[in-house]
Amino acid sequence: MLNSLFEGQVAAQTVLPATTVEATTEPTHLRKIPAAYKTEILAAYAHFPELKDVPVSFRLRKSACTLKTKPSFFSMFRSKEHRSYVIIISNKTAKAIEPISLNKLPEEARIGVLGHELSHVADFSTKSFAQSARCLIGHLSPTYLDRFEFHTDELCIRHGLGKELEAWSAYVRQTMHTANWRGSKYAKKGESTTERYMNPETIETYIKHEAGNNTVSQ
Repeated sequence: MLNSLFEGQVAAQTVLPATTVEATTEPTHLRKIPAAYKTEILAAYAHFPELKDVPVSFRLRKSACTLKTKPSFFSMFRSKEHRSYVIIISNKTAKAIEPISLNKLPEEARIGVLGHELSHVADFSTKSFAQSARCLIGHLSPTYLDRFEFHTDELCIRHGLGKELEAWSAYVRQTMHTANWRGSKYAKKGESTTERYMNPETIETYIKHEAGNNTVSQ
């Protein structure tokens, strides 16, 4: 899902409850929201109150990935407090992955995958330039990316979007006829044994674990 310039370190991070952003309003720090996806973007964004002051822009363009997230070019050298981010939504992509483009997904699955991309922003926004530079090196390793994307799915679940992420996970596997999904780059390489993005069963396990943690904390 993500071929970003910076890849975050796999580390625990504090997740705030989704109570400060209303899904029906358009926050000032969200820019160029495509009208076709406004409802789903705002629904996912409502689960990330920590991003209320983080500039995030959306761009529709041709891309080899259905979606990807990266820091904007001029902000990548700034401190984390002054970075802005871009989420690219593909409006034209390789034929092999067209069936899982955002415009082909059910609404719940759209919210789930947009939540995954916003989880990348939430992760990036906590990292210093030095940490981001180390992550850039990690980007060269497929094994590192396996861990990173798996961790990003976990962040998405911790933000309360587990069921939506599960809807996306199930749709991709059913549509692409694969047990594991490792990303657009691997679409033509046959069945993968690597669970880079969580399978529905794994997501269910993490949802139950998160629910248990919330019950204990109450």
